[in-house]
Amino acid sequence: MRTAKKHGVMMKNFEQIDPSEIEDPARNLLKKLGKQIECISFLGRGECSAVFKIETKEKVYCLKTALFPERKRKVLNEAKIREDFISKGLKFVPAPVYNDDTFFPKGAVLFDFIEGENSKFTSPHLIQQMARHLASIHQLQYEIIPDGMAQMMNNYQNLIITFHHIETDYPFLINPDITQAFTQALQEYKELLVKNGKSFPIGLSGILHGDLSNNFITDPQEKIWLIDWENSEYGDILEEISMFLFDNEIDEQLQEIFLETYAKAFPPALQVNMKILAQFYIQLVPAFNVCYGMDQLATNLKYNMEPERKLRDIAQSAKNWESFFSHSTCNLIKKGISQLIRKLEKDYHLNVPLQDSFWKK
Repeated sequence: MRTAKKHGVMMKNFEQIDPSEIEDPARNLLKKLGKQIECISFLGRGECSAVFKIETKEKVYCLKTALFPERKRKVLNEAKIREDFISKGLKFVPAPVYNDDTFFPKGAVLFDFIEGENSKFTSPHLIQQMARHLASIHQLQYEIIPDGMAQMMNNYQNLIITFHHIETDYPFLINPDITQAFTQALQEYKELLVKNGKSFPIGLSGILHGDLSNNFITDPQEKIWLIDWENSEYGDILEEISMFLFDNEIDEQLQEIFLETYAKAFPPALQVNMKILAQFYIQLVPAFNVCYGMDQLATNLKYNMEPERKLRDIAQSAKNWESFFSHSTCNLIKKGISQLIRKLEKDYHLNVPLQDSFWKK
């Protein structure tokens, strides 16, 4: 299965975590390093991990810990990923300080803390800097794929594989309407690719960051730092660029500046028209997000970690099919997800009201 990336159509209204829940293991960890904690504060969380600010007299750290055992390997591996990028000369990666699975059995990593705020790409200066950052990642290792159509068909094949994973591993989340909706969505996407085959002169594969949805910090000197590297992998560079522009809702003028700067720093990109290509990558985002939502939902149900919020996420992703697929396909996913929610409400004693008019048509 593809890395479970979550794109901008997903909701992220996570519950906060009380810092006192990690205070004892955090104090023991820092004591081992010869430090004494003065303050712990909650910074944020995702589906699978939470991040805290750890202040000592000498230094401030960022502590990232997995929320369930299955995520341990990935959280600990992020330290190795960051070390590798830093060793290759990238100067916008906060460095790992210490890995731990003794005091934090689910796994935790201390990183250098970067003071700043979430990056907002509203100026040419910041969008150009981001373009150069991504170019420097992608040029570390890449290949030009002569058959661009084959590269795009990988996206189609990946959705087949991803949905098959859900059908096989979590059959209780699938019903006939959901299956038929995906069958039709895949057929519509394949027909779209075949019709527009000349739009894909080449493909580009290489090293990726892996999740460019708001994982950036701008420090007081206006330097952008990239965080959350646990999904870094070798994959489709053009998809990563498309998703960055889409997830972060970059306006049209800044998109032009970004693409021009990126192509200058990474010349292979001059061979493609990213503005045309992006629409074909974005087309499948809602379908992938339904799959990723179900994959995460299975874990949420297992550990009783906000399953109702995750079901609302899945419902939002299903609603977003309206912008990309036919009316009949959208009706099928709407019917299928509605049935799934009602089933899980009964089986797990949940309450997931769907207020949007989409569900009442």
